[in-house]
Amino acid sequence: MKKTWIWLIVIAAAITLLVIFKPRNTDASGVQKNQKAQQAAVIVEGRVVKPSQIAKQITVSGSVLSNEEVTLQSQLAGVITHIYFTEGSHVNKGDMLVKIDDAQLQAQLQKDEVAKQLAQVTEERQKKLLAINGISQQDYDIALNNLNSVLADIKLLQVQINYTDIRAPFDGIVGIRNISEGSYVSQNTVLVNIEETSPIKIDFFVPEKYQSQVQKSEQINFNVSGYSNLFQGKIYAIDPKIDENTRSIHVRALSDNKDGHLLPGAFANINIELSHSDSALMIPTEAIVPQISGQLVYTSKNGIVTSSTVDLGIRTDSTVEIVKGLKKGDTILTRGLQLVHPGSNIKFKSVY
Repeated sequence: MKKTWIWLIVIAAAITLLVIFKPRNTDASGVQKNQKAQQAAVIVEGRVVKPSQIAKQITVSGSVLSNEEVTLQSQLAGVITHIYFTEGSHVNKGDMLVKIDDAQLQAQLQKDEVAKQLAQVTEERQKKLLAINGISQQDYDIALNNLNSVLADIKLLQVQINYTDIRAPFDGIVGIRNISEGSYVSQNTVLVNIEETSPIKIDFFVPEKYQSQVQKSEQINFNVSGYSNLFQGKIYAIDPKIDENTRSIHVRALSDNKDGHLLPGAFANINIELSHSDSALMIPTEAIVPQISGQLVYTSKNGIVTSSTVDLGIRTDSTVEIVKGLKKGDTILTRGLQLVHPGSNIKFKSVY
């Protein structure tokens, strides 16, 4: 019996010790708060959203064209007797460029001039005889018809002789000639090209959604290969029809080109300003976080990351306009985005 009481006393003492020295439990929420408090803040960079000036522009591709261009061909077949121009030189409207042999036509003209004199004498004689009823009206009509026929032949020959003088149709620069003196040319032979390059045309197409924003007399800026500077032009013609295949509008502009730097056929990158805003919210493109459902921007509120769904507008090389989702004064994250998520503690290395 005594042993039983001893064992009961030992067991009671052991239970008492366990109760006294049992570790105290900390609730789960307390642990999480403690861990969050001890978590180091992520170092990031940010930017304060501020209004700025921005021009809404579109960039399209186009081509440089001559203001006027013509491929000279002879209207008559014949042998070239003289070439009056130097390749690549400037010529004025009406300048003689090429002469085609007209000896045969001149000979025929002389022959018809003789026939003309005879027909005129005959017509005058028949007219006098008709006045005294010496011949019939029919005889006089035959004489008059012969005279008119000779006159028509002479006029035709004079036109053909004029065709042998090939002249510049406008002021311009002649290109590389395809003929030489003594060459026989037909009506299909290309003699030389003439280009008027001052002013010069810029030819391009604009997507149909911008049709209401592109107007005549608007200025364009463009550059071409080989020159780092921007050239300027002014829209002068807009096609009234939308191309069914490309769903775009044909537009042309004129550029001064007094220096002659722009050459026909060159490729042009063209910027067209459609509108201008003095209060656009522009942020760096690296601040945008792409999502399946749209675009996000991380913002900071009291050192905690939050996310905002945004609608984008105009883009530039390094920035994008926020149309919806941010307001003036918001602080957005621009660097360190891959290290954070909504709810993260952050500390800004710099804010600009």
